[in-house]
Amino acid sequence: MSARPVALAAVLAAALSIPLQVHAADATQPQSAPEVKSLIAASEAQLAEGKVDEAIATLSNAVAADPKSSQAYTRLGGARLVKQEFSAAIGDFRNALAADPNNADAFIGMALAYLHSADYALARAALGEARRLAPDKAPKIDEVLTYMDQREGNAGLPAGH
Repeated sequence: MSARPVALAAVLAAALSIPLQVHAADATQPQSAPEVKSLIAASEAQLAEGKVDEAIATLSNAVAADPKSSQAYTRLGGARLVKQEFSAAIGDFRNALAADPNNADAFIGMALAYLHSADYALARAALGEARRLAPDKAPKIDEVLTYMDQREGNAGLPAGH
């Protein structure tokens, strides 16, 4: 993997620093919601300890317990980003959006995955949707888009220009 997508994704993650939030669709989940919330909380502790594989397994159990939990899929996609499983993460973010098309965090996660995959057009599209859904995050998203424009514009220039 080249350093360029990593640098862009690092800037995006740092600039946005978005904690994943519970979405309205998750608040009305069936009886499995407490179990899903418990599994998500356990996965957060696992991630904090650097146990990424365990967190992915826990989050996989969460989506199995409630396949309509946008939050569980978003968190699973985020864990897969940490593991650099970008294609799988994109699939998880798509599932999150199928459950809740207004999940701005899923669009942001998807943008990160596309950045790491060097698919800047799709990253831009995902950021555009996140910006539309979460106008309060627009200034940071715009900073990232400007940074992407500058990086892509300078791609053909020799170092130091």
